[in-house]
This record gives sequence, structure tokens and C-alpha cells, in this order.
Amino acid sequence: MKKKVLIYFVLVITIINLSSLGVILYERWKVTNLSSMVKEQTVFERVKREVKLTPKQLKQFQKLRIAFHSKLDSLSANVEQNNKLLAFEIKKESPDTTLINRLVKNISGMQTESKYLVINHFFSIKKILTKRQNEKFFNIVLQRFLRQNQVSSPNCIRQKEIPGKRVK
Repeated sequence: MKKKVLIYFVLVITIINLSSLGVILYERWKVTNLSSMVKEQTVFERVKREVKLTPKQLKQFQKLRIAFHSKLDSLSANVEQNNKLLAFEIKKESPDTTLINRLVKNISGMQTESKYLVINHFFSIKKILTKRQNEKFFNIVLQRFLRQNQVSSPNCIRQKEIPGKRVK
């Protein structure tokens, strides 16, 4: 009898622990995904607010933005997959250097493609904005690029080094 009670007790505790672990993992995943979505929305909200898009421009901007992000997300996923393959190949006892070179070229090509995708996206946006809106929009974009570069590279351009930029 005691043995059955002990088994049921262990079984119930295990189920509770697994359920708790599932909830914790889900909440962590949800917070991570939501924070990246909130960050993207925050930048977009800032652009809408500061650039003062008309309803027609907003509709065009949204179409461009959705198309751009779907292409960029696809490229990013491919780069990530190639990076994983590269890491696994490098880790091998006898790595295939031909495969490594091909993966590096693939990654490089996709990163170049993503840069051109960004440039073309900006050209498309530039066409729908007025001159004044373009200036505001590209100031926001430039600040964002510089902030990202400062995090990733200690020798990057600082805000005060931008020609025509006033330093406070």
C-alpha cells in the first residue's frame, strides 16, 4: 500500500514539475519574442510620429515594410542555417575545407544580398516621402545604424563625427 502511494506521489510531483517547466519555458519564449516585436513596433511608431506620414504614405510604407521584412527574415534564416552547418563542420575531427569555403561564400553572398535589400528598401521609401520627411526618416535610420555599430564595434564612427551633426 505504501509503495503504491509513493509511486502515485512521485508521479503527481513529476507531472507538476513538467507542467511548471513547460509554463516557464513558454513564458520565457513569449517575453523574448514580444520584446523584439515591441522594439520593432517602437521604431516604426517613432517613424510614424516624427516623419508624420499621411494615410496614403502610411499604407504604402506598410506594404514596403511587410515585403522587406519577409525577404530579410528569409535571408536571415538561411544565414543562420549556414552558420550552424559551418560550426558543425569546423567542429569535426576532419573538417571538409571545400565545404567550409562554400559555406563561407554562401554566407558572404547572403549578407551582401541583405545589404542590397536594405539599400533598395530605403530607395523605395525615399520615393514615397517628401524631401523634409526623407530628412527626418534618414536621421532616425542613421541614429539606429550608429547605435548598432557602437554596440558591435569599438572603433566605429561616433555621432559627433558625422558631418553637419551638432554635438550637445
